[in-house]
Order: sequence, then structure tokens, then C-alpha cells
Amino acid sequence: MISENVDNYIIDTGAQFLSSGYPILASLIKELKIKSKFVPTSPYCGIVKNGRIHTFRYDNPFSLLFSGLLTFKEWLLFGIKSKKIYNQTRLLSTNDYSAWHQFDNKNCFEWSREFYGETITEYLIEPMLEAFYFQKPEETSKALSIALNKIGYEKSKAMTTEGGISLLPAKLSEKLQIVYNSQVTDISCNSKNITVKTVDQEYKAKKVILATPAPIAGKLFKHTNEIEKALLATSYSSTVNISIGLKKRLVGEKTAKIYGIWIPRHERKNIAAITIESNKNKDRALTGELLNIMVSGAAGEKMLHSEKEEILKSIVDELNLFFPDIKQHISFSKITRWPYAEPMSSVGRSKSIQEYRSKTTPQSNIFLAGDYMGMPFTEGAAETGKWAASQIITA
Repeated sequence: MISENVDNYIIDTGAQFLSSGYPILASLIKELKIKSKFVPTSPYCGIVKNGRIHTFRYDNPFSLLFSGLLTFKEWLLFGIKSKKIYNQTRLLSTNDYSAWHQFDNKNCFEWSREFYGETITEYLIEPMLEAFYFQKPEETSKALSIALNKIGYEKSKAMTTEGGISLLPAKLSEKLQIVYNSQVTDISCNSKNITVKTVDQEYKAKKVILATPAPIAGKLFKHTNEIEKALLATSYSSTVNISIGLKKRLVGEKTAKIYGIWIPRHERKNIAAITIESNKNKDRALTGELLNIMVSGAAGEKMLHSEKEEILKSIVDELNLFFPDIKQHISFSKITRWPYAEPMSSVGRSKSIQEYRSKTTPQSNIFLAGDYMGMPFTEGAAETGKWAASQIITA
């Protein structure tokens, strides 16, 4: 969760929003006395079909029908099918990915085409997976898609924190003893202690929670069993976040209230999602406008090492399809590269987490936590930390 202030624009360069349905983060926000700063975004969003933005409210299922994105038959099918799968999963935790292991047996594309049909798969499921997680339904487990169905069905609100999403980790850090800019180089264990080596010194501990992304954790922690090896081999999607400041507000009828726009693969070149940040919260752009653009996982992988000018040209050309003559209104731009943007939720990851938790005891020395050990969003990472903490408290 990173926020930066550029020319009085507040840019969330990592995680883009929170949810009222996140119990752990919501309780932390209350405990830290920043609940008054925890505010809803605009409920309006849009999905592109046939080159046109179809606008609806995520909290009003009838607005999806009136948006023109789906036919009445498709809309009715989506509602009936979503209710059916919700009834099967309503008691499962939406922040604990291991709880969904029973559905971790097929990829999302195969399941969704069979369950929902082609249009819903390509114009609802696919753009959501790319916009949020930068991965294709073919490479994602149906377990994640079914879990997201539950979140959507319960009508949780998209939320943010005034002043930028980094307010939460900033407040948390005030209560913790943190050493910054001290790179860890090795973690080793013996019968008495764990030794954590950094570039500056060594630390001795009885217990360690290892919460870096999997590729880094795998380099630090080498004495692993087979299930730990499997989890540490989790691959990641990449993306590039492009933030563009505009000299004036967007006044188009279709975008006046929209916070997020999803672009399905049949409609996109590189851009998976666009957020209009003043509709997240007014403080993001007190004058003018701020757009945050997320590219697809495939485009992100290609753009990671591209020059800024090359990235901007391709993005602005594509933005022109929705915001004509946008180039003349740009006041600044910022590129943030995310090589480890999101853990891939390939078939088997939920089962692996469930097996890891069932075999890990409070007597263990090192506990794996972080994004690849849970749901691929902020609340999921928080849940893995809480689980690890509970093991240590039990010990």
C-alpha cells in the first residue's frame, strides 16, 4: 500500500482500494482510530463492449441489466447461477484462501464457460481477473473466481482512506519497531535459534514470520520441506501502473461518476483498467484530474523494462479511444513498475496452503505469510499474518 504526493495529486501506486467486507483491515482501522478516514468510493463502474463504456452500479444488480452489457437472458442467468454458487459457499471465509481448496480443481476459464457461458466469461470474469490480478482465466483456479463471487454477492463497498491508501500502514508502523533499509541476506536455523542475517548485523529469534514475495522468500529460506517448496515456487503476474495528471476534470456523461473502467481482452490492446481518481475520493485530485492505468499481465511483463516514453505513447494512444485529445490535457505522468504485482492463483495453490496449514504446528520455527499464502488482495495478506501470529501466540 503505497501513496505518493505529486504536484498535490495523491497517487496510490500499489493497492488501489479496500473493501468494507475486509474484517481484519476494518478492525485495524477502528483500533488505530482512523475510521473517520475510511470512506466509500463512487459505486459506479464501467465495462467496455463494442468500443463503448457500459456504466452500472456494482451495488445494484438491476443497473447491470440496464447498462446494455448483457441481454436480459444473460443477466438472468448470471443472477441465478451466482445465487446458486453463493448458497454453496456462504459460510466460507472470503479472506482465507485455504478454505476454498475444495474448488481448487479446475481453471477458471473451463469452469466459467461451462457454468456461465461465453459472454459472462469474457465480459465479466475475464476483465475482473486482469484488472485486479493481471492474470488470465485460463491460468487462474476457479477457487478464486468462486470466492470473488461471494464477495460481490454480499455487496461489500469499495473503500479508500482519505489522504492515500498508505495511511493504514503508516499508522500501523507507529506501533511497531521497524528497521528500514536493512536488506536481509540469509535465514538459517539450528536447534536453539533462527539467525537472520542482514547487510548490517545478525538477529537471533525463536520464531520468524517470513512475509516477502515468494521469489525472495525462496532465496532466503532454503531448508524447506516439499509443500513449502511448492508454495515458494509460486509465480507472479507483472504490471505497470501509469498515473496521469490532467489539467481539467473529465466531463463526459459516461465518465462523470465512474471510479473504475474494465477493458476485456476482446476490446483492449494493453490497458486492463482505468480508474478516475477524483471519483475514488476528491482529495486525490483537488484540481484537474488523475487517472491510474493498470495494464494486463501480458502487457506488464513486456513493459517492465521499456522506456517511460515508449510506455506513455502506447497508453495515451489507447486512452484516446475513450478520452479523445487527452494528450493535450496531460500535466504530468508517473510510471510504477511491479515485477511481483500479484501471486498467480494457479490450480493447486489453495490446496497447497490448506496442506501447509494442516501440517504446520505452533512448535514450528518459521512461518510463511504474505500475498502468495492467501487471497491475492490486501485482506488476504493480512489474514496470513494473523494466522502466523496465532501460531506463535499458541506456542
